[in-house]
Formats: sequence, C-alpha cells, structure tokens
Amino acid sequence: MPLKEFLDKTCFVGVGSTPQGQLPDKSGDDIAIWAFQLALEDAGLKKSDIDGLFVQSSFGNQGSLDEIGQRLGLEPRTSATVNPGGGRLFQLAALQVYLGMCDYAACIYGTNQRTNRNRFAGSPHHPSGNFQQVYGQFNPGSIAAFNFRRRMHDFGATEEQLGAIAVAQSKGAALNPLAVFRDPLTIEDYLASRYVIEPLRLVDFCFPTDGGFAFIITTPERAAGLKKRPVYIAGVGAQDSYLQLSHPDPMYHPSQPSNARSLFESSGFSPKDMDAVYVQDSYTPNVLSALENYGFCKFGEAHEWVQGGRIELGGDLPVNVNGGQNRETYMVGWNHTADAIRQLRGECGDRQVNDAELIMCAYSHGLWQTTQSFILRRG
Repeated sequence: MPLKEFLDKTCFVGVGSTPQGQLPDKSGDDIAIWAFQLALEDAGLKKSDIDGLFVQSSFGNQGSLDEIGQRLGLEPRTSATVNPGGGRLFQLAALQVYLGMCDYAACIYGTNQRTNRNRFAGSPHHPSGNFQQVYGQFNPGSIAAFNFRRRMHDFGATEEQLGAIAVAQSKGAALNPLAVFRDPLTIEDYLASRYVIEPLRLVDFCFPTDGGFAFIITTPERAAGLKKRPVYIAGVGAQDSYLQLSHPDPMYHPSQPSNARSLFESSGFSPKDMDAVYVQDSYTPNVLSALENYGFCKFGEAHEWVQGGRIELGGDLPVNVNGGQNRETYMVGWNHTADAIRQLRGECGDRQVNDAELIMCAYSHGLWQTTQSFILRRG
C-alpha cells in the first residue's frame, strides 16, 4: 500500500488534557484515565464506543496496558503499548483504524513524574553496550549541550541567538491557561539565568511535570456525526537510527532528514505550506535542528533564521505557540499534538494562528534515535 493512500483517511476527533504541573494526589494511571474521560467528553463518545486502546508507558513503571485496560473496563479489538514516543503511538493507532482493526482508537498518556521526582539521571542511549557514561553522559541534556556547542563551532552561533527560542515560547505560554510557567521572558532574563550544562541555561531545559493527554482517532465517515471539527492526518514520516555517537554526524539529529523526505513527498505538501510547526523541544536546540532538517531554512542558518520574531505568534512561521516543553509542560510531545489540533479547530483564543489549515508536528527521542512526524489538516 503506498503511504499516500493512507493519508486523509483518519482523523483526530477527541482531545483530553488534564491540568499540568503538580498533581500529588494522583498516580500516573489516575491521570491517564482522567485525560481519557476528557477526550471522550470532547468527542461526544461513550466508553463503549472505544475498541482500540493505545497507551504510552510512563515514569515509575506506570502506563501498563493491562492496568489501564482493566481499570477502564475495556475489551478492545486491538491494543498496544509504546515507549517512548507519542508520535509512533499515534501512527500505529491511525493505521489500525485505517485497516479496520478498530473503529475508535484511544491514545492515552499520564504521568506523575514531577511528584515522583524523575531526574532524567539515566543515559539517553540504550542500556547495553553504552560507553558514554564513563565520559559524563548521564543525561540527555548533555547531548543537547554538545549539539549547540557544535553549532557554535561550525556556524558561529551565539547563546543570545539561542535565547530567541525561549523568549518566543514564553510569549505563547503567557497566553496559554494550560501552561505552568506563564511569566514573559526577555532576552536579558534569558542571559541572566544560570547555566545547567554550558552553554545551555535553565530555561533551555524542559521540566518534569505531572499531567496527562488523550486523543481519539477514527475515520472521516464516523467523525461526521461527532461534536467537534475533525483534524485529518494529511502526512506522516518516520525514521529510526541506532548508530548513536558512531553516526558520522550525530549532533544534528541525523534521523530527521529522511523522515522529512517521506513526510513531504508522500503528502504532496512542502515546508512553505505549513501555517505553524510544533517541535518536541526537550531542549531548545532541538528547534534549530528541526527547522533545518525539515527544510524550513538552510542547514547551518537556523540560529539566524529564528531572530526578529519570525517564530512568534504573528511571525512568518509560528513555532510551539503553546509555550513549548520548557514553558507549557513536559509531555514528550503529547502537549504539542493537542495544541496543534486545537489550533486547527480554531479554539486557541488570543494565541490563535490566523486561518491555520496545515500544521506540522515533529517528535524525537533519546539521542534522536527515533523520529516521527505528522502534517495535520483542518477538517
């Protein structure tokens, strides 16, 4: 089956998002189920309508498919667990819907990683054959710091240029009721914030949060009778790469360019067609690599390209106008998907992207070993 035959044949019809930040009285599974209930309400569906269940596992051995399914009282026709990566989970769920394996697929994620004090102290690489820890690579943030240090060496990028990303995202967060950090950030504030791993500062990092998101995916035919405007999956891309630091150019997200080719060639769209972009930004340098690798600007120029408000709401290409994962919430990209859907429904109020019709969402995990992408289209 050519990939293009799948496109526009499935759509998001329900979105659920719990409060974000600290939810100390709830487990990750409690939060996941809460988000699922909100997604059902958003779509106007009943629990009995759901016959596909897709769960992302979460910190602290939570997010078990068996546990979630049992607590929900579901006996789905098809189900799966994925970790990490909402992008991969959404693609799998949509394909199952397209193939007729289920009619309504629920995608669920909940975490209490802030309450449980997830410190991301493990390696960003696979647990076996890992030689990086002896050189201090105990946290994926150190890889992001190497990424930007390499950009400074290769292309003359400056820390002040990197700060444009955090500043732009703070402006979106200030207008977002869901965001945990809503105080505006100036470039002076950015430069005054403390280093965590030089050249990255505190506000370049995502921060662990409690919270949950859920989505419901079905076909356009079934979506016609539901409460909300559907949002179509109009493009998909994916690429895995497990060479890690042995890759000839590991610092610039090497799995993304082939992902981008698949995304745009199969869909018939181009970067110029996108009205907004959401990049999974565990660290702000991720945004620069994605803008280059997905073709929004030339390789080596993103740190200059993002200046002057270009990526802010009202700019040439709004990026992460929810506030990103360093201002809204850290939900491994689920929050970005939710905001993209709401933008395409026209539900974002003062931070609405005008006449948004096409939005790209990009996801990357670990040392960028896996990347997935979507183009979402207004129904």
